[in-house]
Amino acid sequence: MSKRVDNQKLFIILAALIALYALSRYINARRGANTFHTTLIKHFDSAKVQTVYIYTKENRGHAIRLYLQNGKWMVEQDGITSIAEERSANYIIQQLQQINPDRLASNDPQQWKEYQVTDTSGTRIVMLGNDKDTLLDVIVGKFGFMPQQRQGISYVRINGQKDVYGVQGFLSMNISKDFDSWRDRKIVFPEYQSYSSLTFTYPNDSGFRCKKDSSGFWRFEDGKKTDSTGTAKSLTNLSRQNYGFFVNRYDTNGKSPLFTLKITAIPAGTEILKAYQADDTVNKYVITSSIDPGSYFSGAKGNLFKNIFLGRNSFLYHEETKKPAAPPIPVKKKK
Repeated sequence: MSKRVDNQKLFIILAALIALYALSRYINARRGANTFHTTLIKHFDSAKVQTVYIYTKENRGHAIRLYLQNGKWMVEQDGITSIAEERSANYIIQQLQQINPDRLASNDPQQWKEYQVTDTSGTRIVMLGNDKDTLLDVIVGKFGFMPQQRQGISYVRINGQKDVYGVQGFLSMNISKDFDSWRDRKIVFPEYQSYSSLTFTYPNDSGFRCKKDSSGFWRFEDGKKTDSTGTAKSLTNLSRQNYGFFVNRYDTNGKSPLFTLKITAIPAGTEILKAYQADDTVNKYVITSSIDPGSYFSGAKGNLFKNIFLGRNSFLYHEETKKPAAPPIPVKKKK
C-alpha cells in the first residue's frame, strides 16, 4: 500500500515538472515574440526615419546610406551621392515595418551562422531618427523556401538580441546589396504626350527645333509638319530612356557639352540633357540631366546617346522595308 502511494506521488511530481517545463518554454517563446513585436512594430515609427544605413557582407566598411534632404531621399556610398530611386527608401521601411514573425527559429547564438544573421554574414539595417536615436537595428539573414506552403521565408535577428525569427515572405531577396540599384535612373520626362517643344543643339549648327501647335500637331521651326507616325515612335522611344548605366566621378568642370536637348513639357516644366565627350572610348559620351543632377550616364551602353539625341529624319516618314516574299514551295510532279 505504501509502495503504491509512493509511486503515485512520484508520478504526480513528474507530471508537475513536465508541466512546469512546458510552461517555461511557452513563456520564453512568447517573451521572445513579444520582444520582437515591441521592438520592431510598436516602437518603430516610420515617419521619424531620417537616415538608413545598409551594411552587407560585401560592403562592411562602405555602407550604403539613404538620407532625407529637403524632403527628398538621397543615397550615398564612398563619396558618390545621387538622388535615390523614388520608392527605394520608403519600400525598405515598409518591408521592415510590415513583417510578422512566423516562428522562433532559434535562440542559440551557435546557430546564427547557419541562419546568416551574424555581423559578418547577414545584411544589417540601421534606421535613425531626427535626434540620431536608433529606431531600428536589425540583421536580415538567409532566404529559404517552404515547398508545402509555397511560401518564402527570411530569417531575422534584432541586433543585440539572441533570438532568430522566421519571417514569411521575400525580405532577404528584396533588400538589394548593389548601390546602383538604390539610385534614381530617371533622366527624361516619362510622359511624351506632355511634351510641347524639343530643341536639339548640335555641332556645326546641325541642330533643329520642333514644337506642338495649338491643334496638337508637331511642326519644325520652319512650319513644316512632322510625320505623326514617325514622331510618335521617336518620342515614345525617347521617353523610355530611364534605364542608363552610371559613370562615376566624371568631372564636367572646364568642359562644354557637345550635344544638348531641351525638353519642355506641361505641366512638368523644362529639362535639359547634355552630352559630353567621355574620358574613355567605352562610353563615348557622358550624359547628364537637369532632373537628376550629379548623376552621369554612359552614352554608348544601351544606345542611350543615339536614342536621346535624335536626327531630324527621326520625325519624318520612313517607308518600312518590306520583307522579300518567301520562295514558292516546289510541287513534286506525279509520276
